[in-house]
Amino acid sequence: MKRKVISVLLAIFLLLVTFMQVIYASSYSDQKNALQNKINEAKDEKDEVTSEKKSTMSEIESLDNTIAQYEKEINELEESISKLQKDIKSKTKEIEELQSEFEEKQELLEHRLVAIYEEGQVTFLDAILSSESIWDYFSIEARMKEMAEADNKQLDELEAQRKAVEKAKNELQEKKDKLDDSKKTVESKQTQVKVTKASKQAKIATLTDKEKALQKEIDAYNNDIADIDRKIREQAQNAAGVYSGSFSGTLGWPLSSSSPYYNVITSKFGYRTSPTAGASSNHRGVDIGVIIGTPVYASADGYVLSVMQTNARGKFVLIKHADDLYTRYQHLSRYVVSAGQYVKRGQLIAYSGNTGVGSGPHLHFEVLTTPYYMSEINPLTCGLVSLPNLIY
Repeated sequence: MKRKVISVLLAIFLLLVTFMQVIYASSYSDQKNALQNKINEAKDEKDEVTSEKKSTMSEIESLDNTIAQYEKEINELEESISKLQKDIKSKTKEIEELQSEFEEKQELLEHRLVAIYEEGQVTFLDAILSSESIWDYFSIEARMKEMAEADNKQLDELEAQRKAVEKAKNELQEKKDKLDDSKKTVESKQTQVKVTKASKQAKIATLTDKEKALQKEIDAYNNDIADIDRKIREQAQNAAGVYSGSFSGTLGWPLSSSSPYYNVITSKFGYRTSPTAGASSNHRGVDIGVIIGTPVYASADGYVLSVMQTNARGKFVLIKHADDLYTRYQHLSRYVVSAGQYVKRGQLIAYSGNTGVGSGPHLHFEVLTTPYYMSEINPLTCGLVSLPNLIY
């Protein structure tokens, strides 16, 4: 009997333990699920933050592009202002010379009129009476006619000179008005640059330390590009008028079909995911995946405007072709041409490499309508480049 009671109590105890284990297991499961939910929520929140930060970085890049566009427009306006100032100086000198010539002719005509008034105009009757013969009369009449024609010519020249002076003055005023408008536009653009830069700094302030460090590298890249443009601007001004003519046909592919990977495009023109820290996500050329040391050739006849080595672009060659067309060959290991040199289509100009900001060996190839940043066009779709069978 006693054993029975103990067995029953033991069974009850075991049932209670099992029941409690079930309860606690259920509780642990609930806690685990709750914790997992919190982890998932945290992950979702992290993803949202990451997405938001990516969006902020994208917005900053957009602001960078806006600033670059404004600065490009300012540079173009300043070039226009410089040209207008030279034109105004030249036109002012031209007006002074025209005015001086006008006054000289006017003075001669006044003297002539005074002489005619003082001597009196010779009439037809005076010519007959003063003639000793019919031949003498014709001679006097011819001289009178020549004098009249000379007077009329002088009057016509004086009037033409007056009109030339007036036209030159009008042209000068137009140039001055255009100069004033250009200066006002520059001031407006400079204000827009300040506002956009302030907006950019506000966005940067919201970034994490890691993202700020990345943005610092991007800014260094952009500053390097701006410095390159300033140097190229000087070279372009010094080389003004050295190469002209018209361009017909197409630009050649910068690589030989005998070179390995000559037609492999590793990065297209336009938006892309930045391949490495500091590299732009708005790609302004095409990357061709050739190995270091691959020969690079001029796409057309032209004039080597610039040969440089910089932090951003590495070693590069910029060639001016006819009809305001340019090509740039970037991230080179070495170049074999110099600035100021004329080159022919298909001429060896450099060897590909991995210099500057990049994610590996390749040739970065650009087609531009000016020698400056932000004027690049897509080599693969512009219709100006003779393309091989490309592999993407």
